[in-house]
Amino acid sequence: MKNNKDTHTDQLHDFIQILTERVEVYANAIASVDTDKDVDLIAFYEKCMQLSQQFKSELLVLLPKEGISPSERQWTAGTLYQKWEKRNPCIEPSGREQALESCIRMEEFIKDTFKQMLLLPNTFSENTTATLQSQAALQQEIYELLKDWRSGSNNLT
Repeated sequence: MKNNKDTHTDQLHDFIQILTERVEVYANAIASVDTDKDVDLIAFYEKCMQLSQQFKSELLVLLPKEGISPSERQWTAGTLYQKWEKRNPCIEPSGREQALESCIRMEEFIKDTFKQMLLLPNTFSENTTATLQSQAALQQEIYELLKDWRSGSNNLT
C-alpha cells in the first residue's frame, strides 16, 4: 500500500500530464473555430494554453520540494490520470460550440481535481499547497469565463 506522500506525489505527476493534455485540448479548440470571427476567443484559448504551461513549469519546480525529482522515475498513470482518461476531454471538437463544450467539460474535471487534491488530508508542503490554491482560483476564473463565452455574455468582445 502506498503511503500518503507517494499518493500525493503521484497526484502531482498525474496533474503535470493532465496539464500537458489541457494544452492540447485548447490547441484543438483553436483549430476548430473560425479564425476571422473568433479572434477574441482564440486569444482567450491561447492565454489558457500559456497559463497551463506556466503552471506545469511551477509543478515541475515543486516536485523536488515534495521529495522526488521529475527525472527520478518514469511516470506511470495514477488514479487521478485514469479518471482524466475516462472523462476523455481530448475529443476533437468541430466548431465553436463543440470547442466551448469540450473546454468547459475539461475545466469541470480540473476543478474537481483541485478540490480532491486540496480537501483531502495531505502531506504537501505549504508552498505547494499555496500554489495549488492559487491555481485553483485562477482555474475557477477560466471556467466561469468559458461559461460566459458559451452563453454569449463574455466581456472580452
